[in-house]
Amino acid sequence: MTEHLRYGLRLAAILLALIAYRMVAAQLMQLELYGDEAYYFGWAQSLEWGYYSKPPMVAWLIWLSTHLCGEAEACLRLAAALLYPATAWLLYLFGSRLFAPRVGFWAALAYATLPMVALGSWFITTDSALLFFWTLALYGLSRALDGNHWRDWLLLGLALGLGGLSKYSMVFFGVGGLALLALHAETRRQLKNPRLYAAVALAFLIFLPNLLWNAQHQFVSVEHTAEISRLDRALFHPDKLAEFLGAQFVVFGPILFAVFAHLALRHGPHLVSDRRYVLLFAFSAPVLALFVLLAFLTHAFANWGAMAYPAATLLVTAWWLARNRPRWLQAAMAINLAFMIGLYHYHALADLAGIELTRKTDPYSRVSGWRELGREAGEILAAHPKARLVSDDRKLLAELIYYVRPHPFDALIYNPSGTIGDQYALKHDLKLAPRGEFIFVAERAVDTTLLARQFAEVESLGTIRIPLYRDYARTAEVYRLRDFKGYAR
Repeated sequence: MTEHLRYGLRLAAILLALIAYRMVAAQLMQLELYGDEAYYFGWAQSLEWGYYSKPPMVAWLIWLSTHLCGEAEACLRLAAALLYPATAWLLYLFGSRLFAPRVGFWAALAYATLPMVALGSWFITTDSALLFFWTLALYGLSRALDGNHWRDWLLLGLALGLGGLSKYSMVFFGVGGLALLALHAETRRQLKNPRLYAAVALAFLIFLPNLLWNAQHQFVSVEHTAEISRLDRALFHPDKLAEFLGAQFVVFGPILFAVFAHLALRHGPHLVSDRRYVLLFAFSAPVLALFVLLAFLTHAFANWGAMAYPAATLLVTAWWLARNRPRWLQAAMAINLAFMIGLYHYHALADLAGIELTRKTDPYSRVSGWRELGREAGEILAAHPKARLVSDDRKLLAELIYYVRPHPFDALIYNPSGTIGDQYALKHDLKLAPRGEFIFVAERAVDTTLLARQFAEVESLGTIRIPLYRDYARTAEVYRLRDFKGYAR
């Protein structure tokens, strides 16, 4: 048995066991959908080339997984549960090619146990597909640079295009590419290679339908991206910088992030003298540095730096193993595994430790109570069979669409501001279907005097209250409305 086959079989067995463990642990926790997950589920009911804030891949994946195994939370999240281990496998192939199967094996295990992967495997987000295609693009690029075969350049173009359809952050692959050109003279010769431009052209053609969709919808995705970057607001926020950097110790793991930062800041020149490390350095340190700068100028979410970590994981692993320091790697993985176990069994561990679950002590409080809220809202809708569901909050509406059975896919958003701030405002504004009866569900009481000017009939149906903790209950106000007359001020 070859070394590559031996490590490959061992890794496959571990990754399959990890998938099974995560799915069983998730089933035991019975986690309800996070607001964005329910939002994406709604997108998946109408397959398009784009949506308000994201390209279409996450909706396509949810459509596929729910058609294969049903609409339970586990089925809806199936793509995330599989894509993260698949990314680890790609990292094994990548590391084996650059260094040796042993390096690829340990890098894949380190990646599979990262805190961001442990958490991400439980929730379907745009990051799962992005990181898969980002790593596939890295692997394709390394093969293309070594062999200059058409299949590898086309693999690169395919991965870039599908990555762009997964999350707009795929554009930052270009930052890594520019860094690679700046750091490696041999790579600069590829600027004369027509196969490079064929790969770029293929990526553009794959991404083009989303561009056309945006053009047809006033480039709402571009406006949303500009809004969340906040570059038009007050600059320079040291507190946001500290918050972002602190979060990276959690996202990547404390030891791995500390060592990666040390290598990038203290050993950068030595790293880029080795062609195997230069690729990893170019697609990790500059990308993360860009988000560190953005955090200082405005703000950056903790997961925005995730794209740097496939290459960073392989870089740190190879560095440690080359210097015969496997215990550092084992210690880093042990800490990350402890985090994963604590995350997956938090409620049981809190009970053993005598910690009372409250809104502040339960990290899963935001995904609790929606199932019961949906059941009670569904009973009200069943009592008014001709009424359509309406809400004034995107996440509340998304949760209700998923948890009310049968799903009220004809639900509408009450949007008096007129701002196109989400997919519902773009496609499902109440003003587009004003006639008939509505069941309006809101997290807070709504001014009934204002509603009386906007609707022909207004009736309060009371409050839904779902007790969750001693200090918190999920509540919603419910109204029966008829015939919308317009957003009167």
